[in-house]
Amino acid sequence: MNIYKYGVDSQQYGQLIRPQNDAYLPVVIVIHGGYWKDNHSLDTYPTKQIVEYLADKSVAVWNLEYRRMNSMGPNITAPWPTIFSDVAQGIDFLTTLATEHKLDLSNVLIIGHSAGGHLATWAASRGMIDKNSALYKAEYLAIKTVIAIAGVVDLRRRSDLGQPQQVVKLLGGELADGHSRIKNCNPAQLIDNSVKYIIMHGDKDKEVNIKQAISFVRSSNKANVVFHVLAGVDHFTMFPSFNKNLHSWQLLQHIISENLV
Repeated sequence: MNIYKYGVDSQQYGQLIRPQNDAYLPVVIVIHGGYWKDNHSLDTYPTKQIVEYLADKSVAVWNLEYRRMNSMGPNITAPWPTIFSDVAQGIDFLTTLATEHKLDLSNVLIIGHSAGGHLATWAASRGMIDKNSALYKAEYLAIKTVIAIAGVVDLRRRSDLGQPQQVVKLLGGELADGHSRIKNCNPAQLIDNSVKYIIMHGDKDKEVNIKQAISFVRSSNKANVVFHVLAGVDHFTMFPSFNKNLHSWQLLQHIISENLV
């Protein structure tokens, strides 16, 4: 494993893991969740199990950390647009590593869970951001496929969430649905027809209701969206450490593997 900083803050870094060979490899970016808050990191969140699963595959893994919001009180450590700019900068930093580590940046898959599912889906959709937005970049690393697991994929539907106040903190205030900041941060309003979206969501999820996924699918033209309903699964039981639904973990492994080529 190699650790690289893409910024000066202690949380602006990523872990690059790749097999010891001379081949150019596709890249899988992994983004952890935790309501965008500092109570989790890439080393403590269950997405670490995805990184471990990928360790013996013929891919390079970029396990991305980013500055996160205060767990309690107002969001001082990562005010808008810190989290979005960190994720964008961290992903684009792969272009700096590509030659040395032989990364095939034409074949990038990004995976995220919960708030990480939001950031992964948003990052895959950056080509749809308004040019007048602070989040707009004319040149960015394009992502071919995204897998959002239990993702927060429609910020307009805060009532679907167990902690709706975290969206207010993320966006820097209570904003009307038509506000440009919501639109340019919201995956359901940025769907890019050149990206393949794979949406996986448990129908027993009480933290991020499956209505989030349904709203995203309804917002799309469906041609480039694959929707997997995980029957009987809640917010975390697709991960083996929770050991409640290994079938959904096996399905997730299969979906990841078939999208690595």
